[in-house]
Amino acid sequence: MHVILGCKTCGTPTLKRISVVLGHNPECPHCIRIRRETAARTVGATLCGPDPDGHRHYGLYEFICGHRDRRQHTRVEAAAAGGHQLSCTICLHERHAIEAGAQGWQLLGDADRPNKSYRRYEHLCGHQQDAAIANMRRGDIDCAGCGESWSSKPSKIYLMAFTLPETQVLKLGFSSNPEFRLRQVQENPKMTKGALLRETSVDTGHRAICIEKALHNHIATHRPDLIVPPELFQSHMRITSEIYHRHGKTYISALLDALASGWDPSVQQAAFVESI
Repeated sequence: MHVILGCKTCGTPTLKRISVVLGHNPECPHCIRIRRETAARTVGATLCGPDPDGHRHYGLYEFICGHRDRRQHTRVEAAAAGGHQLSCTICLHERHAIEAGAQGWQLLGDADRPNKSYRRYEHLCGHQQDAAIANMRRGDIDCAGCGESWSSKPSKIYLMAFTLPETQVLKLGFSSNPEFRLRQVQENPKMTKGALLRETSVDTGHRAICIEKALHNHIATHRPDLIVPPELFQSHMRITSEIYHRHGKTYISALLDALASGWDPSVQQAAFVESI
């Protein structure tokens, strides 16, 4: 009930059941092993043997750091095809723990929510919560137990500049982290070449959003010519509004100068308009 097949690629003989030969297109296990070993070397790992748990789709790999762990063979081959190294679970856990410690948190493990981009953390105050790994890395996280929400923690009013294929534009907005916001709003930073021109500190996020909305209303009322139509920037920016023509820089800068001097656009618009 068995036959011996000779692989036309590597020449190695393989024992196969006749039913497999008749009903399927059998693969050479030796070629498969060579392919997996080559993929492992490409990503800086070594295929040590079969999966300790006996799962045929998995194998035991040793990473460049010296740690060993089981990995799905297709994931290793996909990593090799993509040209990036295979991550070590142990090293990745250690890195996430270091990033959390730098922000005053302790990494506990997998998140309660079914999302691979989140982990479970414990704050210095003892409160536990899920948080995005990327947010923890940047420090863009607030403790729900003892911390401030975005509305109560310090924020900033910012002015940014971008170069679009059709025109040069400005973005006026608020954020507790303008540099991260700068990267976030661009589809292709190499093309739009965003730059943070200036920022003005505000004591709370609530006041920042009130000031920002008042500034946009002020510009829409007194200088509507500065507003850029969405069709000119939506294909290059991850936003739908708050974009102004570059020639409005002097006018908007004057608004921010007044803001830095104590002007509150939500309650003192009339007085400021008369001054300019």
